[in-house]
Amino acid sequence: MKFSAKLKSYRRKKSLLFALAVFSLSPSPYTLAPVFAAFEDLGVGARVPGMGNAFVAIADDASSVYYNPAGLAFVERPKVMASHSMLYSGLDDGSNLGLTNLVIAAPIWGGRLGTAGFLWSQFSLSGVYTESALQASYGFRLPKNTPFEKFAAGASVKYLTHSFSRLDESYNAMDGIYATGEGDPVLMGKNSKSAIDIDAGLVYNLTKRYTIGAAVMNIRQADVGFASADPVPMKMRLGGSYKSLWMIMTAEARMQKGPAGKLDKDFIFAAEKVFPSLDRGDVGIRASLGAGDRDFRQVTAGLSYKINKIQFDYGFSIPLGTVRGTVGNHRLALAYHFGSLTSDEQHAAQLLGEYKQLRESPDYSGLRNTMNLNDPRLKDVKALVNQEKYYAANRTLMDKANDLLPNASVINLVKRMGLVAAFYPSIPKDAAQRTPGEQMLSAGIQHFLRGYDAKAVRLLAFSQGESPRDTALSNFLDKVEETSRIKADRVPPGFNRGYVEYKLQESDALYAAKKYDDALIKLQEILEFDPGNILVLKKTGSCNYLLGNYAQARKNWETAVKKETDPAEKEKLTKMVSEAGKKAPGQGAWEPEGMETGNLRGGEALAAPAAAAEKPATGSGNAREIEKLYRTGADYYTKGDYGKAADNFRKILTLDPENSQAKKALERIIRLSR
Repeated sequence: MKFSAKLKSYRRKKSLLFALAVFSLSPSPYTLAPVFAAFEDLGVGARVPGMGNAFVAIADDASSVYYNPAGLAFVERPKVMASHSMLYSGLDDGSNLGLTNLVIAAPIWGGRLGTAGFLWSQFSLSGVYTESALQASYGFRLPKNTPFEKFAAGASVKYLTHSFSRLDESYNAMDGIYATGEGDPVLMGKNSKSAIDIDAGLVYNLTKRYTIGAAVMNIRQADVGFASADPVPMKMRLGGSYKSLWMIMTAEARMQKGPAGKLDKDFIFAAEKVFPSLDRGDVGIRASLGAGDRDFRQVTAGLSYKINKIQFDYGFSIPLGTVRGTVGNHRLALAYHFGSLTSDEQHAAQLLGEYKQLRESPDYSGLRNTMNLNDPRLKDVKALVNQEKYYAANRTLMDKANDLLPNASVINLVKRMGLVAAFYPSIPKDAAQRTPGEQMLSAGIQHFLRGYDAKAVRLLAFSQGESPRDTALSNFLDKVEETSRIKADRVPPGFNRGYVEYKLQESDALYAAKKYDDALIKLQEILEFDPGNILVLKKTGSCNYLLGNYAQARKNWETAVKKETDPAEKEKLTKMVSEAGKKAPGQGAWEPEGMETGNLRGGEALAAPAAAAEKPATGSGNAREIEKLYRTGADYYTKGDYGKAADNFRKILTLDPENSQAKKALERIIRLSR
């Protein structure tokens, strides 16, 4: 009789070993049929158990050490995970079944030589019974440009040990019904056993999103019996998965030889969904349903929260109909990711940044679903809008609306046109005689009607700052904010010196606090409306200089020199230009889109074309430095520290002005900051 069945024969009502019998997953905890109680498939961590342990085709994190070592090939940076599980909580005999794991995955030479993984696992039953496993794994991708380039393979070697404590029954054996008063030959014998076993796995990438995975566990079927042969059963897994950036779906089949010698088959269907955020962390939910032989039925669920390089996971599972009197399995895990962002994480961050910019600052009409005034059917309406006769334009649009409906974009344009006409039926004053505030009001209305909401709100905020006592303008801006769902950066009540002076005041305060990157953003907001402001150009050059962007500082000061009329000040600026030139001998004049802007009057473009730059030769030393700067900048970016991230990307452009990755990253940060 095997050890697990021998233990169960005592039938002690409150015995801790009853829990072990339950844990063997036999349909009836009182059966005397042979069962496999040693080294059951308990899983690792909390994320994957929350998906019903269906991971053979996903295999994208450190848990691959246990589920499919081939998946280690796709781990791009070192990871450490620790977890603890409370299994079958609430059993009426007070049993305490716990599982503790520690997993490490480390790419070798950036993953070019594959990835190594290590796992330590220990299961314990209230100090009565203990299992531990020490596992070393390796996964690698097969060579490119071969018929096997879509494959990854991996293998594990594990050292298994289990032991039990001698209880009172060890000295008073039972013949099945009565105590004999003699020592039990099994329980008095060797109380620990160790063995070595092997796992192996494969992953095949059908496409970028679809993957097939297979793994075989316990290939050697190591003998872990205490008194007689008791091999660990071989287990096979086969699955397929669909994976997008923030969603995973998978199906998996598992097979192993059951206690009665029949092949047991289980099937799991699982899904995971991540709700990402650029600066508040990612929240993930997951769940699975499982069914199979020997009345196997299981429901699992899980949650996770990931911020920067730290991830917290919780997993819950409960068997249905087999083990009663339990409140399920509860698992907690903490993972830490070393190194810089992976390519997928960088792509995700970029998409989130772009989505946030589009959501908060949409600069095209399609997002707001407003009918384009360039539509030939709106020719008469467009002509009246260009003449700033908004009441007449609204009447004409209403006459045409019946022929254009049903169309949501027409309804939106009608609402916008009606709003403008209610506040400004027409703007008759000649454009040349308008004040800066009136010019910005005119341009803001034009942008609003065309669906360029971010520009419209900025222009109207400038106009309102120039005329803080204009109640109609303030109310109009309120309605535009409500329609566009964009909050204007207004001049506060009581400040009567205008938008430019307010932004200068904000910039000076940030400059005094040595927050040069934030001060620079405020100055650039002024240049959107007044690109020839000499004082702002000087201050902008100073901020760029202090941030190490010497080429841009030189350009700012050169522009200021051309406009300066004071000879003494002009001489001083010339010296500053020369000093910046010395510190940037190889820098081109590249600037990210949006750094310098044209005058926004009349709907002109926000960004002026960037100047061309010659690319200097970069040696291997520069390449290593650029890689380091980019990694550091990306880390700051994921933490939401855009100022420090921008500093690193600007330093890259000092070494390599044509570096496209740094340009895109810096452009993204500037858009987000605005």
